[in-house]
Amino acid sequence: MKFSILVALFLSSFSVNETKVSDSLRVTLSHGGGLIGRYLSSQSGRGIRAFMGVPYAEPPIGSLRFSHPVPKKPWAGFLRANQDGDQCLQYDYLYKGNESIGSEDCLYLNVYVPQTPESNNPLPVMVFFHGGGFQSGTGGKVFYGPDYLLDEDVILVSGNYRLGVFGFLSTNTLDSPGNYGLKDQSLILKWVQENIGFFGGDKNSVTIFGQSVGGACVTYHTVSPLSRGLFQRAIAQSGTHLGIWSLQDARVAVNNARQLAEVMDCPSEESNSREMVECLRRKSAEEINSHFFDFFLWDIYPTISWGPVIEPPNEGAFLNEEPRDISRGHEIPLMLGVVSDEGLMISTSILHSSELIEDVKTEWVRILPPVLWYNYYSKELQEQLTNMITEFYVNGLNKDMNDPIFFQRFTEAMSDGYFTSAVDQFLQYRQQLATDSLNSNTYLYIFNHRGDSSFSEQLQQNPDADYGVCHSDDVIALFPVMKEHFFHGVPTEEDDSIRKAMVSMWVNFARYGNPTPTENVDLPRWDTVGSFPYNYLRIGRFNQPGNVSRISMEKGFYDDRVLFWRNIISMLNENTVDIDKIN
Repeated sequence: MKFSILVALFLSSFSVNETKVSDSLRVTLSHGGGLIGRYLSSQSGRGIRAFMGVPYAEPPIGSLRFSHPVPKKPWAGFLRANQDGDQCLQYDYLYKGNESIGSEDCLYLNVYVPQTPESNNPLPVMVFFHGGGFQSGTGGKVFYGPDYLLDEDVILVSGNYRLGVFGFLSTNTLDSPGNYGLKDQSLILKWVQENIGFFGGDKNSVTIFGQSVGGACVTYHTVSPLSRGLFQRAIAQSGTHLGIWSLQDARVAVNNARQLAEVMDCPSEESNSREMVECLRRKSAEEINSHFFDFFLWDIYPTISWGPVIEPPNEGAFLNEEPRDISRGHEIPLMLGVVSDEGLMISTSILHSSELIEDVKTEWVRILPPVLWYNYYSKELQEQLTNMITEFYVNGLNKDMNDPIFFQRFTEAMSDGYFTSAVDQFLQYRQQLATDSLNSNTYLYIFNHRGDSSFSEQLQQNPDADYGVCHSDDVIALFPVMKEHFFHGVPTEEDDSIRKAMVSMWVNFARYGNPTPTENVDLPRWDTVGSFPYNYLRIGRFNQPGNVSRISMEKGFYDDRVLFWRNIISMLNENTVDIDKIN
């Protein structure tokens, strides 16, 4: 008994509240309050000072729901910052099905700092915005840890922003103008400007980067007045704000808001938008979130029910102009690109369901419009676009997802509709702003390295199948996703080589605005994109025998497919949403 008491007393002396805190893990912020972080290590064993779960805004609850974010009030003393804050309330509908996770109190960020940087100068800062269709995801270490990037002398910041209805409900009035998730991101950038110097960072060398809708967020920040001057460089991976999915028509947004209000027993008339919003603020977050799946027309399509909108003029607006009409942002150095088989995100997710496979075969004309985002246009235009897409990609093929040829062509259609066209549209837009920008500060890539693990495994739930390079597979090279989510994968020697090359190029760009600023025997010089047909860096091997180079400069960015989608998007831009298709 005495021995047990002694052991208990001994162990209690190691309580978190009693342990010594190293001076390097204490940081005082601009408002006078401080943080106590924790110690981590990078892939190569370098020390990392990690400050996690740092509140940057007041909890967006009560009257702050569906409102601009409010900076976190100062606190006295030191706040323990040693674990991720809660994820924002969501359904992780891509990977976890019907599981509701997260909290409305979720506006937290993480800061990762080298313990012993090689330079005494302030370090460049990289701020990451996660993907997830504006509906799901997190910026926490659980997904986007610092293990790889912090092998270099750089500070990494990641954070949560409001998602789904909580981040993007819009009544197209001042009662709820929308874009709250994007405004959260702008507040993160302001927090960085005010505080990153206390961590040894350079507020004048901030690079924002993001993947999927995170990439769209990045390019949105290049044109938003709310983010002007808060960063110096940008990297958009697999997404831009000129994709067919990136901007929600105000009429669609209002209709969705009214539909939600109606099922929540709130006023739903357009003339009662104030009462509608006030009523929704009184409802429980969980009850509101429970209606997430009400807005899909086929399976989980259209995938974005709540997204960015053009706001009515208001103080603190993130976006109140048509993005294509905004003539700024071209001066910001930019990297952007895609993975080679983006559309596997959609095509492989269909394979696990015999019902979905049958729908593709028998309901092609019905399902293609919501999958490719033109379901709100007139019946005549929908038919025309469906015929054009069918003829270009799958003409004469039996629409059987188990047929390898049809599966590949379907995947290409999804790749181009969602991602390749979004990149090309942004390059065209950027060239119109300044004819020399594509020759001076814009870098394009295609990532086609299929590593030991791929996100297609989680979507199709078949770890042994190799369909290609799936949407988000580039994330595996920048963040330790395999450690957290691919438990049975072991990185190959080539995986490690690609990882090191990508980390080097991404950090070089953050430091210099050029991914290959010096001669390197392992990397070719990454040339700027130039005029169409574009120059691009291929990251990964060609599939053909004899082409063994891992990374090389190439010319021609899916030219025929890009030109086809230019025509499709031009037709969409020349038409307007059909009100009857919304109601």
